[in-house]
Amino acid sequence: MIKRVLFYILIFTCFLVNFNTVFATPAILSESAVLIDAGSGTILAQKNADKKMYPASLTKIMTAILALELGELTDVITVDDDTPFEIDGSHIALEPGEILTLKDLLHALMLPSANDAASVIAKHYGGSLENFVKIMNQKAKELGAYSTNFTNPHGLHDANHYSTAADLALITKYAMENDAFRKIVSTTKYEIQTTNKKDEPRYFTSLNKLLYNTSYNQIYVDGEYISPYYEYANGAKTGYTPEAGNCLVATAKKDGTELIAVTMKGISLEMYQDSHNLFNYGFEEYESTTLVGKNTFIKNIRITNGDSKEISVITESDLTALIQKNSFDDIKSNVYINDITLPIEKNNVVGKIEYTLDDEVIGTVNLICPISVKSSVIESRSSLFMKMVEFIGFLILFAVFAVLLLKVYNDLRIRLNKKKRRKKHHNY
Repeated sequence: MIKRVLFYILIFTCFLVNFNTVFATPAILSESAVLIDAGSGTILAQKNADKKMYPASLTKIMTAILALELGELTDVITVDDDTPFEIDGSHIALEPGEILTLKDLLHALMLPSANDAASVIAKHYGGSLENFVKIMNQKAKELGAYSTNFTNPHGLHDANHYSTAADLALITKYAMENDAFRKIVSTTKYEIQTTNKKDEPRYFTSLNKLLYNTSYNQIYVDGEYISPYYEYANGAKTGYTPEAGNCLVATAKKDGTELIAVTMKGISLEMYQDSHNLFNYGFEEYESTTLVGKNTFIKNIRITNGDSKEISVITESDLTALIQKNSFDDIKSNVYINDITLPIEKNNVVGKIEYTLDDEVIGTVNLICPISVKSSVIESRSSLFMKMVEFIGFLILFAVFAVLLLKVYNDLRIRLNKKKRRKKHHNY
């Protein structure tokens, strides 16, 4: 009997282990990694996401977005005299005095990961490498990437040049909000036409095997060997130095859900295997859902402002969040109303509605008043005052009229009395 009980307990335990395995975060081979929702920035899975690492060419994501914000794709840029001779690593053989557009340089920066393009861009928009780096670090802090420090625009190794998977995910989230950036990092092939220094066009393809893969390399995912190519991928950047290892920032979109995966210090193709597993986990376990729509009625609230009045509040905008598929029933909402008094103008923010899951906030949207609401107290007091003014004015006018009328009456009476006395005196 005891053996049978122990057997059933063992079977049940195995079932629980298998059940948990289905919903567990995927194994990550790279030293550091993170998966976030590209919409909200919510972390869905991670491994040492806050550990400071060398970012290698993932640095160029910041370089690219700053160039797009400081310039235009049609900007004409002349290569300085020094850059072609001071750059190591990958390049597109830029020459001193060569003239290209920012569009050409950005594609060279993000597809073949040209370090010379990075320096030319930085010098053009920063005035110097040092000043452009200051702009990079300032932008990183603005985005909340507090564990990041850049010393150059390309990512060649420097002991003081570091970031984290979590920070790079934040930076990429911001960059992907720029349509020009999205288009560049999703491009697989690009051609730079002949220039004043080159008689032949330059062709190059993306190094990101999630987007473009012509090799026979294989990665091991879900029990089988497959190509690194990922059908839902739409960006973003690879990186490598001996100190940083193989790094990748990858973006993918499926059925309205967009994810960002960052893997750092992998070996060989581990960064692609990790990205596949992270994306598969994110798309299988999470779903983008609208928690509340714009202009949704939430409740009526009573306002006391010397007098009581009830007003309706509605949502200011849609609120969409990425939710684990088996957690919809656990979402809770709380309404918070500000201290407000009448009058209220149309679309004034009067509070917020907050959605939580497991005591963590997953989304917030403002509540507004859909119409203008005036104070009945102010109106009634104003009306009463005006009525009093009108009444007093009427009394004054009536009194003046009465005095005038009395004066006329008295004048007439005096004249009549005088006439009577004269007539009487004449008769005598």
